[in-house]
Amino acid sequence: MTKRERWALALWLSGGVVVVWAVVHFGFEPVTAALGIGGTLLVASPARTAIARTWAWNAERSDGTQLDAAATALAYAVERHWAGEASRRRQRLAVDRIPLRWDTVHDPRPRDRPRDVSTGATDGPRPDRGSIDELIEDYADRPSRLVVVGDAGSGKTGLCVDLTLALCRRRDPRRVPVLLQLSGWNPEVSFQDWIVHRLTEDYRFLSDTTKYGTGAAMELLLHDRLLLLLDGLDELPSALRGQVLRALRENAHLPADTVLTCRSAEYRLTVAEEPLPDSRLIRLLPVSVDDTVAYLESRFPDDLERWGQVVRGLRTDPSGPLATALSNPLMLFLIRATYQRRSSTPAGLLDTTGFGTSELIEQHLLDAFVPVVFASPPMGADDGNPRRPSHQWPAQRAQRSLAFFAERLESRLHGEEEGTVDLSWWELRTLAAIPRYPFLLVPALIGTVGCCLLGLLVFGLFGRAGFGALFGTAVGLVFSPLLGLVRAEPPRRFAPRHSGRRHRLVLRPLFLDLGFGLIGLVTGGLIAGLLYSVTYGLAAGLAFGFVFSSARRFTRATEPKHVVTPLRSLRDDRNAVLYAWLYGSATGACVGGFLATAGTERARFDLVFSVSPTLQGLAGALVGAVLSGAGLGMVVLSTSAWGRYTTARWWLAWRKHTPRDLAAFLDDAHKLGALRSTGAHYQFRHASLQRHLAAHRPTVRARTADSPSG
Repeated sequence: MTKRERWALALWLSGGVVVVWAVVHFGFEPVTAALGIGGTLLVASPARTAIARTWAWNAERSDGTQLDAAATALAYAVERHWAGEASRRRQRLAVDRIPLRWDTVHDPRPRDRPRDVSTGATDGPRPDRGSIDELIEDYADRPSRLVVVGDAGSGKTGLCVDLTLALCRRRDPRRVPVLLQLSGWNPEVSFQDWIVHRLTEDYRFLSDTTKYGTGAAMELLLHDRLLLLLDGLDELPSALRGQVLRALRENAHLPADTVLTCRSAEYRLTVAEEPLPDSRLIRLLPVSVDDTVAYLESRFPDDLERWGQVVRGLRTDPSGPLATALSNPLMLFLIRATYQRRSSTPAGLLDTTGFGTSELIEQHLLDAFVPVVFASPPMGADDGNPRRPSHQWPAQRAQRSLAFFAERLESRLHGEEEGTVDLSWWELRTLAAIPRYPFLLVPALIGTVGCCLLGLLVFGLFGRAGFGALFGTAVGLVFSPLLGLVRAEPPRRFAPRHSGRRHRLVLRPLFLDLGFGLIGLVTGGLIAGLLYSVTYGLAAGLAFGFVFSSARRFTRATEPKHVVTPLRSLRDDRNAVLYAWLYGSATGACVGGFLATAGTERARFDLVFSVSPTLQGLAGALVGAVLSGAGLGMVVLSTSAWGRYTTARWWLAWRKHTPRDLAAFLDDAHKLGALRSTGAHYQFRHASLQRHLAAHRPTVRARTADSPSG
């Protein structure tokens, strides 16, 4: 909370104290009249525009200083996120990186380009082939539009990760690298808007208008402060691939030095329809036998005896099935991960009886990867190791759960269902095709039982327990099913400040706020009106209506203390629900304490116990806190992403599709390298792994003599 926010909160609390004092000394009716007159004058005041602008705090577009600060913060967050991903992908250390090479297919630029027009100095000849490090250095020195093509598993994503980190290490805040997975693009929004939306979603601090102004992400894009790396063009349908190339060619706001990756065949088909001129086209080459041998020997220097037969087989037959399979960087990574344990026998892959073709070897490595990494992962306390899982998961159960998600994502990818290929925890209902009725029954059950108990508590204090139970049940039966019909909210985060969005009326959030307010107005007003008087009922209803309607205003994107991850966004949304409960409890305590003291003479019924006025006020505050906190908590929970996710994960666990603790399982799958993280979303590490798991669900094929475990 900033200093200005603390002052605003202190001012609000002071105003509340003054109002309570005035009611105690002058009575309820005079204070209500004074507040009504004052509110009317304030609304009609000529200074209302200035007051609204002050409340918005910072609604102007981002200026240069704010953009510099946003770019610096973004560069730090990007480097931190992808450094962790590189470690999980096992490519952070030099010894872990697979030796990739490339050559140039087409380069529209002259080989010698002047560095400075005024001096005529040149950069020297550019390489047209070489190692990945040479390509990264050349691009970082002389960025231009770069298209990287290669076969499936050729290392395109790994190159993007390495390039992103290399650019971050140059500490140039003028151009911040941002790596985006194109498979997450939904064509319902324009390509430019999707980039901005994904940027603010993955790096939520850019929505902090206090620090960075309004629309910082868009301003960074429009002012050419971003260097986009767009990975996985081939993972989009063919029609969308053409739209991406058209946007890069025609949209002047998109950077001209964007990096784009795609499989070779898909790019040839797409560029034939939508050409992308002025693009440097390079191709990733298969890993040579010498590089494969060098990689294995560097990875297992103390275990060369076990790998000796494999090394000799590669050198003896450089065009054989095993050498052909391991020329693919993905397969080279898989053999390393699959046969990491000393008890495994990689020499079995040389047996031409079981592995007579490279395709059979690839299928075997894809089969074995998930069971092996889940079989005996390193466990223990969180020591900062990004690959250390938190739980032990049965290997076959893990395979079955990942295969379930892979099949659902493949259905989306091939057009059987709508949606992106992101594995997003708040979209489990649509992704897993869960029926609608659990999301109606669960809020109805929780709401009805909860409201029944709350009514029993409140009216029971006045000797009307039966009526209270019936009243609470009726409220639950009326409102709870309606909340289940509300469309699920995206993940939210508690932020005790105004969102800063002025002059923008969005109907759906407005109607949702009004619906929440109506629930608070009706229930709070009826309870106070039935127990006290119509005047007190109206006042309490207005108070609870305001609190219920404004609860969502305090859950906005703000600057997080951690990099946005799927698990972090889940916890943030859960905390937003808890903060709503606290917000409702605080207000309920004020209203309940006021009614229990100032409204004693207007009470329609006597309390079932007799205590001092002080204890009566404390009891009223406690009951009001429980009533308002629980009521608002149930309302927010039933429409929150976390609430819907909780229902979805229990449904999937009941149907034996996934473990009960689904969030921990997905996080561990990410740590073990089966999944990758793109902001708050998961994706499979590679499309080949996703397709293989989907095709082989639900059974897990196992080998006996040639099992990686020996």
